[in-house]
Amino acid sequence: MKHVLILTRSQDSHTPPVVEGLQHRGVRVSILHTADFPEAALLNAQIGHGGWTGSLTYQDQHIPLESLTSIWRRRPEKYKASGNYTAGEKAFIEEEADRALIGMLESLVLQETFWVSRTHSVRRADLKALQLSAAHHVGIRVPQTLITNDPEAVADFYEHCQGNVVLKAVAQGTIKDEEEQIERFIYTSQVAKDHLADLAGVRITAHFLQEYIPKQIELRVVVIGRQIFAAEIHSQHSERAKIDFRRGYSDLQYHIHALPNEITANIFKLVNYFDLQFSSMDLILTPQGEYVFLDLNPNGQYYWLQLRLPELHLAEAMADVLASPKEYRL
Repeated sequence: MKHVLILTRSQDSHTPPVVEGLQHRGVRVSILHTADFPEAALLNAQIGHGGWTGSLTYQDQHIPLESLTSIWRRRPEKYKASGNYTAGEKAFIEEEADRALIGMLESLVLQETFWVSRTHSVRRADLKALQLSAAHHVGIRVPQTLITNDPEAVADFYEHCQGNVVLKAVAQGTIKDEEEQIERFIYTSQVAKDHLADLAGVRITAHFLQEYIPKQIELRVVVIGRQIFAAEIHSQHSERAKIDFRRGYSDLQYHIHALPNEITANIFKLVNYFDLQFSSMDLILTPQGEYVFLDLNPNGQYYWLQLRLPELHLAEAMADVLASPKEYRL
């Protein structure tokens, strides 16, 4: 019997519809909230001539490692050690747990366990500078971009782009306050001329600036194995969402979009370059009809889009590739 393990966290809205789809396909499903290992989960594994054998025990689930046919790296979360430890001890305990669990599960690839997607592939694909290089390499236009901590370079880039510049986060785009348990989002914002009057803060860290490209529509493209889906996001009528549609995504209109064959082929080349089985990416369609790549999320949220466009069968596509990787994988 096929057996899929989902690595995620609590309150993940993406997991239930995929679990339902897998069970409908006759697949056994196990779920591990990775932050619960090792305190609430047991791992026993040994390596022999046939590879790793053993099991994970979590909640009411007994998960034989050798039974796993697919693993979905959905939304894993690192363990945070409780107890009276020094900061160094705490970091050591947490890293040992993460390396042991993920290393063990990654090793099952050599026993023909399929992953969506491999840990190292996700981490590599999360590098924005590499994303832009790779997109350009496969033939997709990318915006003029500056990564710098030099105030003079920012001023020069602003002048070069005739004042049409936006500032983005290089990494996750969130600031977490552990004490208050809140998360602040860093949205893409337009750089105004009066910002140039005081650029001393540019020296604090790296900054990611791009030319602002006029949009006819924005596109969210989701690749799941060999299946590709594209949705139009009509953000330009909204002042709030014009620069970054996430500021007002719930009030926007969405439509299915048919990508040209050449763009589809280039997107698959990009996803293949990073060795991913899933990717969610943002593009722009300019008023002149040109497609421009913005960024790629190798482990992003997608189910919110299916809720707005039910004809995008994203959860079903994920169930397809996890249940039948030989048929649906890239």
